[in-house]
Amino acid sequence: MDRSPVFSAIKALRAGKPFTQAEVVAVDGLLDTLGIARSTGPAATAAKIGLTAADFQQVATALGCTIAQIRAVWEVESGGGWFKDVRADILALDGPGGFLDGPHLPKILFEAHIFDRYTEGKFRASHPNLSSARWDRKLYIGGQGEYVRLWKAMALDRQAALLSASVGGAQIMGFNHKAAGFETVEAFWDAMRVSEAAHLNAFAAFITSKKLVTALKAISNVAATCIAFAKGYNGAGYAANSYHVKIAAAHARYS
Repeated sequence: MDRSPVFSAIKALRAGKPFTQAEVVAVDGLLDTLGIARSTGPAATAAKIGLTAADFQQVATALGCTIAQIRAVWEVESGGGWFKDVRADILALDGPGGFLDGPHLPKILFEAHIFDRYTEGKFRASHPNLSSARWDRKLYIGGQGEYVRLWKAMALDRQAALLSASVGGAQIMGFNHKAAGFETVEAFWDAMRVSEAAHLNAFAAFITSKKLVTALKAISNVAATCIAFAKGYNGAGYAANSYHVKIAAAHARYS
């Protein structure tokens, strides 16, 4: 039997809050106790990949901007949110129903210098590939291999590890979970593994938190009007990467 009706009923009582992994395990245990068969492994955690016109309309309405404006910045700032056909060795790390489970997983990048900061350098000597006093590009494995780094870091300090990786379409850092609309980093990661719409909503919350809504609403087909957002979101290096030009071009396609 599909366990989704059970989750739906409980979620209604929790005002739509995302489930933590501990709660998923608890519900599975309840179903087992009741003798109800449940699905396990990748099929049970399939993410909803892809955004619809309705997703963009909802966010545009919430922010008071146009669909073209939110679509333009999402196109430029998002690098695609998912790894598809996740490698078997990644899925095997903690088994079916674990943190690294499902046919799709959101893209991530683990930052050793951030993990070092949150753990006060105590793993710097023993795990130099996971904890570094400063940013070092050489420490990146890239692609799905970043999940191996995250998983190993979680074994050392779960909270610090989750704070130290960027995730999803807009690659929001775990330590920015409150800016993305989540009280805890666990809730943030739970949502990021559910759907691409959750990535977009987190992006919108982040824009609001960073006071970039006015800059977003100024975006047009003219590159100069996109500078405020591009600089606010990407920092001083926006010009070198022509983010303002890219946003204007994307806006022209959607307007």
